[in-house]
Amino acid sequence: MFKSKFLQIISVMGIIALLVLQYIWVNNAYQMVQRDLLEKSKDCLKESVDDELFERVNHAKLGVVVQDKLSPGDEVLMKKHIDNASEIMLKFQEGMNQIGHKYSIDRIDTILQKKLLRRIGFIPPHSLQIIKTKINHDTIYKNYLLVRFDTKQSIKLTLTSPNTSILTKAKYIFIISIVLVFFVGVILILQFKSMMRDKKFTAFMKDYTKILAHEMRTPINNIYMIVSRIISTTYDKEKNLYLSKECLNQCSKMLLGIDNILLVAKSEHTKLQITKSNVDICTFLEKIVDKYKNQAFLNKNLTITTEYATNDSTANIDPNLMENVFVNLIENAIKYSGETVDIRIFCKVENNNLRISVKDNGFGIPKSDIKDIFQLFERGKNASDTSIKGFGIGLYYVQKVIVAHQGQVSVSSEEGFGTEFTINIPM
Repeated sequence: MFKSKFLQIISVMGIIALLVLQYIWVNNAYQMVQRDLLEKSKDCLKESVDDELFERVNHAKLGVVVQDKLSPGDEVLMKKHIDNASEIMLKFQEGMNQIGHKYSIDRIDTILQKKLLRRIGFIPPHSLQIIKTKINHDTIYKNYLLVRFDTKQSIKLTLTSPNTSILTKAKYIFIISIVLVFFVGVILILQFKSMMRDKKFTAFMKDYTKILAHEMRTPINNIYMIVSRIISTTYDKEKNLYLSKECLNQCSKMLLGIDNILLVAKSEHTKLQITKSNVDICTFLEKIVDKYKNQAFLNKNLTITTEYATNDSTANIDPNLMENVFVNLIENAIKYSGETVDIRIFCKVENNNLRISVKDNGFGIPKSDIKDIFQLFERGKNASDTSIKGFGIGLYYVQKVIVAHQGQVSVSSEEGFGTEFTINIPM
């Protein structure tokens, strides 16, 4: 048990660590993509500013021809390396603006968009503006960058939708990251659910073992005392029959309790398995009712009536599980009633659903308790305030079986006027 719990804790911690590492990786990838996008945008912007300047020089016909390549037949007479070419370009830019050949921000943007499309594959939403600055080098900030335009001004490129641009540039990286985070998250949730289910089942086993030991002792002790009386004392035939029926009542109570507990314990850890067969529900219910008509169950005056408003009463159910369902409902009705018990069972087919109600004239259930009566180990206030013994799992068992048949069970009750349980099962 300790080893299993330790492994579960280690597993959860490992998954959480993976999620943290995944977040750090995604965040670093985001920062890298953002930086790369701005770097490439900066290079494209510098080239665009230079290209726009060259265009103005050529159009101004100043006797200077600026071109990227030598024409055929041209000869290089002298080569000289210029250490501060960028400063020369800045002076050149400033001189062109002073003699009236002013720059065009729109043309720069047009050239920039073409370069961005070739360089990064898309045009990120952006804006350009010329601002006065005293910086002496190009600078990249979080969502914008400055490229020196002349000796007194810089051109500012701002990414107006940086997140959209970054996601567009690295969409595959982020898609894979999101998918990985999703899968890790699902694994974490499943692991957590498994831990909670194991914890709940362990607590359940402890509780029902205590209840089983406590509640089984009473009927076993009663059976022992009755059998001892029969053996040690000579009774007449009527008295022996009465004591024998009481033994049967105690055995029935004990066996039903054991069946309920074992089945609920099994269904808590695995899916409840049902084996369906076609059953004539009228005959099926009559056989169950007959067990109670001919005996004084719990020494009470018992009347059970059945009514069938259907011609075709064939239902596809698990007869063993459903028998326990109706035994639970009938015996609950007897236990939580006075000395005179009147139980009415009504059966009909409605909208291709089998509808069976079990109504009694018992103590009833407080409205505040109705929402909890199908919970494990829950018993209503009336049951807790009386000396009636019970496990608090009978109705939980009933709901489990009905749900396994793709059906529903509901209850309506009023204190002092009895309770009605209604079962709906698809035909």
